[in-house]
Amino acid sequence: MARMVIRASLLSLAALCLCGCAVQRAEILGPDPLGYQDVSFLTPDQDQYFWIAPPVSGPHGVPPASMQLPATGVWVRQGWMVVEFQCFTPVDRPEVKDPILPETQDEKPVFIYAGHRYLLTCSPTRIGDFLLKDLGPANPGPQAGAVPAA
Repeated sequence: MARMVIRASLLSLAALCLCGCAVQRAEILGPDPLGYQDVSFLTPDQDQYFWIAPPVSGPHGVPPASMQLPATGVWVRQGWMVVEFQCFTPVDRPEVKDPILPETQDEKPVFIYAGHRYLLTCSPTRIGDFLLKDLGPANPGPQAGAVPAA
C-alpha cells in the first residue's frame, strides 16, 4: 500500500514537471511588496520601454496579461518572467537615417532572484537585446510602498 502511494506521488510530480506547471513563475506585485519577503524591485532605464509578464503556465495555458514597466518601477516576486522589449538601435552605434532593422526576437525569459534591485536597459552594443543589471540589495522594509534606496 505504501509503495503504491509513493509511486503515485512520484508519477504526479513527474507529470507536473513535464507539463510545465512546476516552473517558478514571477508575480508582479506593483508599487508595494505586500509583505512578501521573496521580492525584488525592477525599474526600466530612462526613456526605454519594457513589458513584463509571468510565463504561460503550460503548453496549453492562456498567456497572462503583460504590463508596461512603469518608470517608477515595480516589486516582483522571485521567479521566471518574460520581458518584451523595443531595443532596435544600440547606443554605441552611429545614428543613420532610415536604418534597416534585422528581424530579432523581441521577448526573452529572465529569472528574477529575490532581494535585488534590477535595472532593465537596452544593450549598448547589440541590436535586439537588453541587459538586466543588478544594482544591489533591495529590502522591502516593513512599511507599505517602500522603494529601495538607490
